[in-house]
Amino acid sequence: MIYLDHAATSNPKPASVVDAMTHFISQGCANPGRASHPLANDGARLIFETRERLLSFFNAEENAQAVFTGNITESLNLALKGLLKAGDNVIVSSMEHNAMMRPLRQLEQDGITITVVACDSETGCINVEDVAAAITPATKLIAINHASNTFGTLQPIEDIGRLCREQNCLFLVDTAQTAGCITTDMVKSNIDFLAFTGHKGLLGPMGIGGLILSEQAQNAGITPLITGGTGSNSELETQPDFLPDALESGTPNLPGIAGLNAGLCWLEQQGVAAIHQHEKQLTQQLLEGLSAIPAVKLFGPTADMPRVGVVSLIIEGKDNGEVDEALAYDHEIYCRTGLHCSPASHKTMGTFPNGTVRLSVGAFTTAKDIDQVIAVIKQIAE
Repeated sequence: MIYLDHAATSNPKPASVVDAMTHFISQGCANPGRASHPLANDGARLIFETRERLLSFFNAEENAQAVFTGNITESLNLALKGLLKAGDNVIVSSMEHNAMMRPLRQLEQDGITITVVACDSETGCINVEDVAAAITPATKLIAINHASNTFGTLQPIEDIGRLCREQNCLFLVDTAQTAGCITTDMVKSNIDFLAFTGHKGLLGPMGIGGLILSEQAQNAGITPLITGGTGSNSELETQPDFLPDALESGTPNLPGIAGLNAGLCWLEQQGVAAIHQHEKQLTQQLLEGLSAIPAVKLFGPTADMPRVGVVSLIIEGKDNGEVDEALAYDHEIYCRTGLHCSPASHKTMGTFPNGTVRLSVGAFTTAKDIDQVIAVIKQIAE
């Protein structure tokens, strides 16, 4: 089996991730913050350690806060719905995922305005000058998908972050496709809200994600999505007003946090830069091999442009679903076809409504895997 669906979730996970989760379930299962016995205290220490590791991993500023959520979709909803009010304007790119666009379209009905900046139709890249031209006095937030989950396009977040500081806008970055694959520096890129998920490049399990807030983001005043028990201020029926408790209600996913912590440790040991270089080489190999097949049409940035290991293609004269079925059931090559929950990006790149065949590499993909995939796609194309 060759797994090339890492843009959806990473597979396999490091053994240390499995071990950490198993250890918690079998030996350390207790509810942190709700008791003072040793098992509960161990859980609280694990949460604190993972928060600190996340802040360091993304080089957050000294007073930043890391809040846990169930996934990056919840993180984006928390940032968008907790921040934006009627009359506010938000700027996004035309390459956004529905995890960004659906909450915004819902908020649009409540009086916010959305400015969509068109990206290049060949590469998916956004022009920072176009972003600057779109800013108005009502613009409160610029929200950008760091890398496209459909075409691998890597956006210039450092330049956009600098623009946000100059124009006094808050900056939200969706790192679903970059966290763990590319070094992301919150301070260097002036990021106020960094949304992440644990189960992709961070190599943790599903069901755990988070939002890291700069001090400026905290000062903006974020309304919680969910209120309830936090284990703190239990004498009050009102939500605590301090972070992270204000934005974290209910029992935390401690098995997921244990797995995420182990994934972060594994990445620290391997080095994100080394993983990025590995995935970059595999992507170049894949693009070069596929471009030599006459019937294959590739979309998105070339190998020498800023990108991540996500490659979209079609085979002329072949239905995408049939290609997917042949790859999966005839050759045990697992990928994804369709619109990838990102119709905006497919409209930008001219692949709507049929979508593409998406191949996405990961930390454990090998050059031998890529050679085999190229050979199989050549066979299907012919």
